[in-house]
Amino acid sequence: MELTDELVQLLVERLFPAEERAAAIAMLDRYGTAPHEREAVRVRVAALKLCKGELADLERVIGHAKQDYRDVLAWAEYPDELVQPTWRLPEEQVARVRGSDRAQYLAWLTEHTRPR
Repeated sequence: MELTDELVQLLVERLFPAEERAAAIAMLDRYGTAPHEREAVRVRVAALKLCKGELADLERVIGHAKQDYRDVLAWAEYPDELVQPTWRLPEEQVARVRGSDRAQYLAWLTEHTRPR
């Protein structure tokens, strides 16, 4: 699935009630304004995954992203790998962990973007 501004908009519509959507978009738009704030769309999608439809959590996650966007990407995209000592695991086990992380991320995207 391609990460686009349109996908971000769809996720906001699915995760937030109508009265909170403008505030959510404004928070998301705060990320990506500085030169060091890379991969804006990917980070915004990750922030939406992490906030679970809560504005306060979205604000907190965007604040983290503005400091170091890699943390937000890791928390959203690699949750199991972050808590495992992958540097000590056999390659096939690392591949399983990464595959599981990828599957959960894609499942979340599918769940929140499928036609209603």
